[in-house]
Amino acid sequence: LFQECLSVYENSLPATHPQVIDVLMALGSIAYDQEKYYESLQMWRRLHDSLTQTSQTEDLATVCHNMGICYANLLNFDAAEEAFTHCLRMYPQGDARITMSESRVDSSCCE
Repeated sequence: LFQECLSVYENSLPATHPQVIDVLMALGSIAYDQEKYYESLQMWRRLHDSLTQTSQTEDLATVCHNMGICYANLLNFDAAEEAFTHCLRMYPQGDARITMSESRVDSSCCE
């Protein structure tokens, strides 16, 4: 359903429209919860590209955080560090909203 909504929205609304952003966030979170980290990362990257065109710094920091979690689960620790660093530059006091149901890295990735 979300994929269908995204298709309709993207054909009729700009990428920075709040409805497009909400659907991308939902899809990123759903894929993450299903441990589809690459698919989730693709949604967060699309959001990152859209949000850099807006003044929604808090949402952008959240997206960077979520990208970092996905990168870590995909064992791309350099990219994870870069994403987390970018998030912290925007919110050094740690005020960024976390949108994923859990901010976790699969412990099996580090064994």
